[in-house]
Parts: sequence; structure tokens; C-alpha cells
Amino acid sequence: SSGINAEYGVVSDGVENFVATDEWAEIKPGQRIRKGLHVRMNLETGKKEAKLLSDDGGQTPGDNTLRIRNDEVVDVGVVDDNLPIVVEEMEEGLKRVAKSDDDSVNSIKKKFRSMEELKKEMPNVEIKTEGQLMKDKMALFNSVNTSDIPSLIIVLEELEDLAHKYDNGGLLVSQGWIGELGELLSHSDEEVYRGVLRVFSSAAQSNPPVQKHCIQAGYLDALISKLLSQSEKLAKSTVFTISSMVRNFPAGLDAFRSLHGYNTLSTKLTLSSQAPLQRAILTFYNDLLDQDIQLKSDEVLKGLQPAGSMLCKKVSEIISDSSSSVDVVQEAVQFYSHTHHICSADINTAVTERLKQLQVLFNSEGNEEVTSIINLALSGQ
Repeated sequence: SSGINAEYGVVSDGVENFVATDEWAEIKPGQRIRKGLHVRMNLETGKKEAKLLSDDGGQTPGDNTLRIRNDEVVDVGVVDDNLPIVVEEMEEGLKRVAKSDDDSVNSIKKKFRSMEELKKEMPNVEIKTEGQLMKDKMALFNSVNTSDIPSLIIVLEELEDLAHKYDNGGLLVSQGWIGELGELLSHSDEEVYRGVLRVFSSAAQSNPPVQKHCIQAGYLDALISKLLSQSEKLAKSTVFTISSMVRNFPAGLDAFRSLHGYNTLSTKLTLSSQAPLQRAILTFYNDLLDQDIQLKSDEVLKGLQPAGSMLCKKVSEIISDSSSSVDVVQEAVQFYSHTHHICSADINTAVTERLKQLQVLFNSEGNEEVTSIINLALSGQ
């Protein structure tokens, strides 16, 4: 018998025991783990860890770990049989996870049939892929006379539904269809124009190849150029499409800045008297500013700075206007919290006083979301 307690050191067979505490600790290769411990695989570090059993079951909300038993892999488990678990058994547990995943995939595949199988089983039913549907819809689009407004709008709505999928958006570019659609950006009917914009927005959203093409083909430039002369209703749709072309796409953001996008949108916001357009522009700016924060960058703020004076004045007016809708005030306050340091002292003083009033108002109404944004804006000054 060894002179060292098996609970704390080397047991008689020369195998080292893992010493458990209330904190997670790494299990070294070859260590033996006694029963009654929480054991996990930390998926961030790749290390095996264990700790004493706690009252709350050892669950840490949101942690990136896999709990492991000696006989199976489960979400949360305790080593609870009469034999100590050895590290190698954990490796076997992980292998069973991989096998289980493969079995699940195979099981799912068995529930579905291939396109060829479906065609054989239903010979009288025409079955098409989404790519084929896109081709058919574009053929229909090209067959419709541009003066047939109702038919154009229907086809554009159907294309919008298909274009939001990544591969279908890519087809618009690779097949040259986006150019055919782009010709209607000069259409005199506003509903047709908006329909084309919605297809562009659907295709470009989080789809870098489509975003890149929209910039290289001059569509971003064209939309920015149209903005100042458009009605507020039409401009709102244009802003949304511009947003889909540049958000989460650094090259798009660079192009937006070089095409004087910040100045154009800021001018349109200053001239706007309607809540929908104001909210659209402020939401777009807030998305870009949040993106800046995530990237630890100040590129968006630099782009906004030349228009800072008129932006600060407009945002101050929106916040101070008691008739402003809650959703617009929310976006305006969030924008102000990002940009207050480029505003004048007079504007900051006026906005601060108004925010304190709104803080009391929204708090009394139980509007926690707006209250928290106001608190953030006040704490940042």
C-alpha cells in the first residue's frame, strides 16, 4: 500500500488520482477520476476538466463545454457508477458523439428523396429546382411589356421571394439577370421601381458577390444620386436597398463614403419631415456605427463628421419634438449616444435636458427598452 491517500495522490497501482475541488480544473493525461464528480470537455480549450458536485449541478449558463459521463455523452452528467473513470474513456465518449451525429445525418437523409427519385415516383408532376424557377421567372419577366404595370409587379414580387437565398442571388449576377432588372430602375412608375429595389435588397443582403457586383455595375452610385430628388416614400425604399448593398461589406462601405453617401443621406434626413424616412436613415446609420464598434474602428464616425453639424441639429429636433414617434426617438437617441461628442455644447445641453425628461416619462410608462437607451446616452456624456 502506498503511503499516500488514494483520494489525493498516487494509489497502490501507481496511477495518479485527480484531486477535485469546487473549481473546474484540468485533468492531466493518465489521471484517474473518482466517482461523484462533474466531468466535462471544454470545447474552447480542448482540455478535460472536473470539479466536485455542487448544489446547482455545475451548470454554467452559456459556457462552451460538453459534459461527459463514463458510459455516454450527455449535456450535463455526473460520474456516478462504482468504478473510477479514466481519461481514455472520455475520448471514446467523444467518438460516440461523432458516430451519433453521422447516424442522425443518415437517418435524416433516409426521410428525403433525391430530385431524380421524386421525378420517377411522380412522372406527371413537373418538379423544378429553385435555380430552374429563377430561370423561368426571369423568362416571364422579359416577356412582360414594361407598360403592363400589374404583371411586372407580380413577377417582381415572385423574384423577391426567390432572390433572398444566397445561391439564387448569385444566379442573378452570374446569369446577367441583375442587369435586366437594373434597367427598370429608370421606370417612371414608383411601384415598379420599388419592386426592383426589393429584388436588389433581397439578393444583396449578406451576399458579398451580389454586393460587389452592385457597386462595380454602378447601382450603388445610381441610387445615391437619385435620393435627394425622390419623395420621402420612395427614398425610404432606396435607403433600405443602399443599406443592403453596404452593410457588413467593407468594400461597400468604402464605396458609399467615396460616392458622398454620408453627405447625401444626412442632407435627406435634415430635409425629411416624415417619421418612416427618418427612422430608415437613422437605423441604417446606427447599424453602421454598431458595426464600427464591433470592428474597433472609427471609419463610420469619420464619414459622418463632415455632416456632423446638420445631423446633430436634426437629431436634437427629433428628440425635442413631443410629436415624434417613439420608434424614431429611440433611433435618434441611439444615434446621439454614438455621436454626441461631435455636437456643439449648446446642442448637448439642450439634448441632455430633454433626455432627462424622456427618462422619467418612459420609465413611468414601463418602456424599459427606450429607457435603457436613454440611460446609456446620458451615462456616455
